[in-house]
Amino acid sequence: MEDFLSVVLNIFTMGLPCCLLALGIFLTYRLLDFADLTAEGSFLLGAAVCGVMIYNGHNPWLATLVGFLIGFVSGTITGVLNRYLKIPKLLSGIITMTAAGSIALLIFGLQNGSTSAFNNQISFSIKYGGEQQTIFSLLYPWRFSEKTNSFVTPEFPYGELIKIAVMLGVVGVVMFGVYFFFGTQYGMAIRATGMNESMARAQGINTNVATIVCIALANGLIGLAGALYVQSSRSVTVTSAQGFLVVGLASIIIGETIFGKRSFKNWLISVSLGAIFYYIIINIAIRLGLPTQLMSLLYAVLIVVALLLGAFKENIKKKRKELRNYIQIQMRKKKKLEEEDK
Repeated sequence: MEDFLSVVLNIFTMGLPCCLLALGIFLTYRLLDFADLTAEGSFLLGAAVCGVMIYNGHNPWLATLVGFLIGFVSGTITGVLNRYLKIPKLLSGIITMTAAGSIALLIFGLQNGSTSAFNNQISFSIKYGGEQQTIFSLLYPWRFSEKTNSFVTPEFPYGELIKIAVMLGVVGVVMFGVYFFFGTQYGMAIRATGMNESMARAQGINTNVATIVCIALANGLIGLAGALYVQSSRSVTVTSAQGFLVVGLASIIIGETIFGKRSFKNWLISVSLGAIFYYIIINIAIRLGLPTQLMSLLYAVLIVVALLLGAFKENIKKKRKELRNYIQIQMRKKKKLEEEDK
């Protein structure tokens, strides 16, 4: 039972930060039709700056906010490269993502006690009364251990439950904020830009600024996901963000396929639930003994399967519509013949 509970808690502790990651990728990939590859760079920078600030004793909520802001700046740079410098979408994202790797090394070098201006990792431990606190540990019910003569973190599963509760709160607030923002006049202008840029421009919308704002906001959410991730895992390296772009895309496709996209609110919820469902599949694969070396292959297979399921689902809807139309036509013909007989 404890083993099962551990798996469930692991799904949520890994999946909830990726809900924000999926939402960020969703804003550019679906709303703008902008294939933004900045995501992994923004995730890494958000995790790096948040981890280093916490390591150096700064307030964890402030560090989390800065993680969001540095992702926002990364997205702004990508948007400016594309809209004003006329660099293609894919290339502008690749440029920012590539630069993020070197910037992360510089950020890692800012940790206290570092002997170099560059570094490749940061890790920290949580101690009661110490400086290296997280947004989760601030709420821990610390217990004094006479054996070690010190305060210790709560026993399993209370610490994990607190962590999940805090992340659920953050994800919930962010989802409400995104839903509210894109229901405003300016949010609708951004959505109109993604649907038909020429028409949006004809309506007086500054499509360049609208695009940059959406890309910046999306990468801000991804940076926030990185900040939550580093506080959950308590360590980060320059390779920590590898593969998370695929995770976000897979979450979007899986969520849309399973839960649908009947309305914008439903769409947001589907994308978020897709991240949780994605990690359910990953944990099942791990429990079945899949080697970690094959995880990347599993990521690719999941995306292909989700795409095929989506196409199959659309084909079923099309066939149902055709059948419904056929039945209606036959009923009208039958009714017409009955009227003629009378």
